[in-house]
Amino acid sequence: MRHIFGRLISVSGAALKQNKCSRRNIMKYHEPEYLQYLKPPVPVYDFPVNLQLKGYDYTVLEFSVKQIIKIASSLGIKISEVWATPLESASVSTYKPQSTNIEENYKLNTYERNVQLKDLHGITAPIFLEAVQASLAPGVRLSVHQHSPDHEEIRYIPDLELEALQKQLDEIKNPPASPHVKRGY
Repeated sequence: MRHIFGRLISVSGAALKQNKCSRRNIMKYHEPEYLQYLKPPVPVYDFPVNLQLKGYDYTVLEFSVKQIIKIASSLGIKISEVWATPLESASVSTYKPQSTNIEENYKLNTYERNVQLKDLHGITAPIFLEAVQASLAPGVRLSVHQHSPDHEEIRYIPDLELEALQKQLDEIKNPPASPHVKRGY
């Protein structure tokens, strides 16, 4: 009996070394089939997931995006796109105590970067998000949400000159009706 098991182990070891079969295929015959149905399926987010980063310092924000890309690649997470949105400028004024006189004016630029993840697995998502939060620089805010068409519109800056030329072209093609022109009935 001992000889039979020894022979089985040596044959299966030789088969593994020659890549003729995997370890899983050898063990498949010794496990009941119902065990594979007891394993929970790995959930996958079918929709794109956006990581939105906002900060006041451009270089710190870019460094944070590089860190996120590095973490994602080490965990095998696919990144479909990385993009920047136009900056938001805000003016902040401080007043002198008990007065309406302005003491200081500050101009704050808020920069935004978005990283879009594709086919994020439910098992790696919490590990990835914890690693991202731990690596974020101070002053950088992180927001995680599902991608929507609104995010696509926000990323483009409207070209006002092009829109004005398009309006002129439309007026040339279809001039507005003048009240002085007689219509033929």
